[in-house]
Amino acid sequence: PKATSLATAEFATLRLRLLKVAARVIETASRIRVAFASACPDAGVFKAIATSLRPAPT
Repeated sequence: PKATSLATAEFATLRLRLLKVAARVIETASRIRVAFASACPDAGVFKAIATSLRPAPT
């Protein structure tokens, strides 16, 4: 993500901050929800990534 502090981060930093996150995944028939802990410092980054990857409405 270009607009975040992780834009120039090394791979090890990305792995530690983005891949090693505990979250609850709730799957329904029409959507998948991810619930982060209230103290998750990078929840905003995950939201920005998910929003940018979402397909355009048809």
